[in-house]
Amino acid sequence: MTRPGFAYAAFLLCVLLCVGFARPAFAAQSNGTSRTTVVSSLSLIKDADLNFGDLISGTTASTVIVDPQGTRQVTGSVVEAGGTVSAARFQGSGTGGQRIRLRAPSGSYTLTEGVSGAIMILRDLTMEVDNATLLGRGNSGQYRITGAGPFTVRIGGTLDVGANQTPGAYVGTFEVDVNYF
Repeated sequence: MTRPGFAYAAFLLCVLLCVGFARPAFAAQSNGTSRTTVVSSLSLIKDADLNFGDLISGTTASTVIVDPQGTRQVTGSVVEAGGTVSAARFQGSGTGGQRIRLRAPSGSYTLTEGVSGAIMILRDLTMEVDNATLLGRGNSGQYRITGAGPFTVRIGGTLDVGANQTPGAYVGTFEVDVNYF
């Protein structure tokens, strides 16, 4: 048999202990800020092809170099015969101040004559960029677009002309990629 006063005292003690140990909760709150910038889409449009001009092949293997400024230089027995000479030129646009990565062509590319299937090799492509600042050392391909205006990419290269190269029009392609990073 339990005494009524004892149960009440035990209950009261439990309530007092629970209330005595209960502490007010301290809460903290802070605000964060979120931000984003919407940039213009990048574009890269070909303005001119890499053109080595008209050539007369010689009796020995030769090379023709067009630099990114569009200047042609020949070595070996090949002879310049006029025609249009130009570096490849691409006009790019994007948001000024943003960093871009330009992937210039590397390796070698085959130019094929459409009738006979004869080939020549395009190699050692070089790139120059206007209205963009090179980031890092060497030609890392990383640039920052300067100002709000467009940027220009110019590409030159070396064409290997075989001895007694088959006459005809030779054509090949290469890619240039641009991305924000």
